Amino acid sequence: MSQEDELEGIVRTATEELLSRLGAAFSNQEGWSRQLRAVAYELRDFLVEDEERARAMILDAPHGTPQTRRLRGQAVEALAGLIDLGRGEHSDPAGVSRSAADITAGVVYNRIHAAVETGVETLDEELVRELMFSAVLPYRGLEAALAELEQPRPS
Repeated sequence: MSQEDELEGIVRTATEELLSRLGAAFSNQEGWSRQLRAVAYELRDFLVEDEERARAMILDAPHGTPQTRRLRGQAVEALAGLIDLGRGEHSDPAGVSRSAADITAGVVYNRIHAAVETGVETLDEELVRELMFSAVLPYRGLEAALAELEQPRPS
């Protein structure tokens, strides 16, 4: 088995597990910001649990096979889809385009990428709160985004 095939297998298995865990975290909460917060913490936990897996998914996958890159893209797209549900929280949902979610998902991914490069231990609760601030801001405004900096982890 080639190194690329091994990476693809790791990313495939990890992506399936991650999406399952994120779906469960999302559905166990009510209200978009609580659901997204639960997803953010579950994503953080998933990455911190296994640094090699995190490095494969975040740092190595963009340089893997086309299938590996597609799997990575599916995970980022799923995150953007969850963020995009925030349009329902906006006073004028039609006034916020899907691109707000795509941009936010890109920001989240880039921050996670930088943290994994440094070491998964930098994926702490403060980072989750900052990412939640970024995700909530376009949909619920500054006051709600600032409140995310103080929100506890959902039970």
